[in-house]
Amino acid sequence: MKKLIIALALALSQTAGLSAQKVNSEQGNASGPAAALRFDERYRGSCCQPGVVHCYPEAQGIPLADCVNIIPMTAGLWTPEELCADFHRRMKLVPERDRKKGIIVMLKTERCATKAARACTITTAALEKRSTPLVNEFLVYGVQIKPRDGDNPPGILPIETGADAWKNRAVGEYRFKQGPGATLVFLDPADGSRVAATDALELNLLEWVFVRSRGRTPELQHMLEHVLRKMAGVRDSGVARSKLLGRCFIEGGPSPQRNATRVDSYSQLC
Repeated sequence: MKKLIIALALALSQTAGLSAQKVNSEQGNASGPAAALRFDERYRGSCCQPGVVHCYPEAQGIPLADCVNIIPMTAGLWTPEELCADFHRRMKLVPERDRKKGIIVMLKTERCATKAARACTITTAALEKRSTPLVNEFLVYGVQIKPRDGDNPPGILPIETGADAWKNRAVGEYRFKQGPGATLVFLDPADGSRVAATDALELNLLEWVFVRSRGRTPELQHMLEHVLRKMAGVRDSGVARSKLLGRCFIEGGPSPQRNATRVDSYSQLC
């Protein structure tokens, strides 16, 4: 009888453990605006001090190691050619109906994690938890870099050293600019060409906007629609692709004028 009771107790314990694992797994795999907002809240901290620059003193940025849907870039995986090769390798392993259509490259510093905007953190949360379903149409690659004050043109300063020296070249390749939060560059995996580029400020990926909209990101949705239309249009027409050298609004993407809450001073962001 004693052995039976012990066996039942072990069985119940294992069942409870499996149930907890299932719940944790489901929560980890959750996506959508609410999931993105919860992900942001995990790193925001419980303290807010209005009126000071670092108003979230307990906050931290989201480490890429905590993400499952953002692939960390490395010394051997950062150029457009390398990202495209990795993209096609991965897509061969999934059914055709589930294959992604484009590549998003994210560069961020997370220096703004304790500031009001938390632009790098919000961008990461929106991409990781797919605040808009269209994020699922892209394979996302990301890298965290050191702040790049005075780095003009981008990548000219040897801020990263040693094993991270490649990040200086990545900054130059994707033209990261310190100030408006994370930089996002969209690549066409067909040839590695740049389709568009933008940043957290232009997409309104800011803490107070994110909270007020309950995790919804309409500007990001609009940007992704623009990128998908542009890639599909070029492929359908068969014309040569031109590279976008300016900001995304030059080619019809989200513009600063559409951003009612746009912040003019980069110092308030990152």
